[in-house]
Amino acid sequence: MKYFRRVLQYVVPQYKAVLVSVFCAIIVAVLFTLSIAAMLPLMKIMIGEEGPHGWVNREIIECRFGITFEAVELPDTLAAIADPCQQTRPLRVTDVKEDSPADQNGLQKSDEILATGKASDSARQISRDKLLEQLAWAPAEQAIMLTVKHYGESPEIIAIIPAARPIYASTAKWLLSFIPRTQSETFKRNCIILIIIMILIATLVRCLMRFTQEYLVRKISFRSIMLLRQDAYNKTIHLPLSFFSAEGISDTMSRFVQDSLRIYTGITTLFGKMVREPFKMVALTVTAYMINAEMTLIVLLGAPAAAFVIGKLGKKMKRATKRTLGSWSLMLGHLQETLSGIRVVKGYHRETHEEEKFALINEKLLKQQNRMAKVDSAGGPLLESLGITAACVGMIFAAYWMTKGEIKPTEFFIVAALLGLMAESGRKLGDVIPRLQASDASAERVYKLIDAPIEVDPDNALELPRLGKSLEMRNVHFQYPNSPTPTLEDVSLTIQAGETVAVVGPNGSGKTTLTSLIPRFFIPQSGEILIDGTNITEASLSSLRGQIGIVTQHTVSFNDTISANIAYGDLDATEEDIIAAAKKAYAHEFITQTAQGYQTIVGEQGATLSGGQLQRIAIARAILRNPAVLIFDEAMSQIDADSEAKIQKALAEFARGRTSFIIAHRLSTIIDADRILVLDYGKLIAQGKHQELLKTCNLYRQLYEVQFVES
Repeated sequence: MKYFRRVLQYVVPQYKAVLVSVFCAIIVAVLFTLSIAAMLPLMKIMIGEEGPHGWVNREIIECRFGITFEAVELPDTLAAIADPCQQTRPLRVTDVKEDSPADQNGLQKSDEILATGKASDSARQISRDKLLEQLAWAPAEQAIMLTVKHYGESPEIIAIIPAARPIYASTAKWLLSFIPRTQSETFKRNCIILIIIMILIATLVRCLMRFTQEYLVRKISFRSIMLLRQDAYNKTIHLPLSFFSAEGISDTMSRFVQDSLRIYTGITTLFGKMVREPFKMVALTVTAYMINAEMTLIVLLGAPAAAFVIGKLGKKMKRATKRTLGSWSLMLGHLQETLSGIRVVKGYHRETHEEEKFALINEKLLKQQNRMAKVDSAGGPLLESLGITAACVGMIFAAYWMTKGEIKPTEFFIVAALLGLMAESGRKLGDVIPRLQASDASAERVYKLIDAPIEVDPDNALELPRLGKSLEMRNVHFQYPNSPTPTLEDVSLTIQAGETVAVVGPNGSGKTTLTSLIPRFFIPQSGEILIDGTNITEASLSSLRGQIGIVTQHTVSFNDTISANIAYGDLDATEEDIIAAAKKAYAHEFITQTAQGYQTIVGEQGATLSGGQLQRIAIARAILRNPAVLIFDEAMSQIDADSEAKIQKALAEFARGRTSFIIAHRLSTIIDADRILVLDYGKLIAQGKHQELLKTCNLYRQLYEVQFVES
């Protein structure tokens, strides 16, 4: 749970809401337990087992003397009083607590207490209720005389010093003063109605508290996930490109979607069920223990087995969750590829082929989800089986005690209900650990993203001045992660400031990688790249990338206005600057013909514009940046011949005094370059002007004849 615990740092600042939700959970647990416990006096009154006065007095006696007993009738000659509550009965001892005042004075199980008072009064029989009251309210720390009859022996007088009355005794006595001792049918009916109303009020308050608690938990969870996503996003955009090359875009997106959702579930579970149900279990267990300790302890013997089962299920759930999230990433990746290339899919009529590929990925995801479902579904039945087994064992013992008169029928049923509800709360907790383990697996994936090393400035980073002399590469060697061969090998060259350099070579020769090293998108394993003699790894990223303009092969646009897309090159640019850059890129003409002009929304992935229009907007973006170094990676691959001629003229003017790198397959874009670099299998095999390379470099001549001339 190491990673899930880290998520709680987003919960801590919301401690006030957490405390309120915990308080509400406690109130819910207490009121729920009281609603069930209130059934005990209700049943006693309805069944007529004993009145509230006798019940309260017996509870106080148990606390003060350590005696548990039941009322037993004497022979008929001594029990001929009309009112059952006032019948003359002895009190038969059913249990004596060890080291209690009663135990220390020799009282034993099955003894009968006949009377209280002086020896001369011992023969006088008194009512059961009077006897209970005298024992319950006897002065503390003063000896009280009891007439006790041991089994098979004659009565004797025993002096016992009772303990102090419990703290609730005075309040109970005050409440009992409002209740008449004589329990007529009207009185019983009124008591039943009163108890039912109290249960109703407690239920309504409990439901209000539960609503508040659940709402606060969800609010806390949503805010925590928002903060986590923000931190993850802030970290992601500062990660080096090598991270995305290794992990993939779809897997990174999955961590923001699927993993965040599972972490949210974990937080709501932790502060929802994990808080509410244990409080309910404690309240129910304590109440059941107070009514009958033995039955409660027997049921609790199943707790260690339940904890063992929950632990095992949690570990299985974490493993299954990791595999499922990996399958989710594969599916998202396939969806992204298919929908992004939907024109190609339809153009080549490969719908069936893509359906089959998606079906395989979807089937794999289903298998992983089924494994999770198996683990998740096993928790409830297993815990319910353990709980029912323990409850049945406890009730078997309780039934035996009830037949012996050691437990009242009402107490048996109430304790059974309390323990049954306690087991139900335990069953609800059964899926808590598996869910938290699943959240931990998701948090691990998110924190691997957050913990990944980002692009940072070196210590004492230098501020690079604008390129004014040269850009140099010395013995540069670069190899992508998991690639069997190097992409660039021992590349050395020097480019003078203001030079226009074309980079050519077969596919996979390292052209794009070479230009990607200049803005430090990747860091070579060995060698150096220097700008005016300063190693770019010693410079700040802002001073390095701030003087570089890039137009990529695959045009990147944002779902915003045309104006905002151009201004991405310089966020401080004025409207006049944006229009000027668009004119230089020959984009102004088509922009003014759109419905909203420069305020036209480009759409997702430039859906509202053609490829050539998007490319010209990207070129305008680079022009607006006014960089010292220009990098054009197939920048005019989607430009028609007329626009290309105009852009070539604009670039010739704009590139004057700037260092430009051009990767292209069209002859027109490279033939006038100051220098042409020829790459093959990552090695720089030749460099020079066009005519020179035609004579000295066989590969360049082949490229010229096969690619450039045909183009």
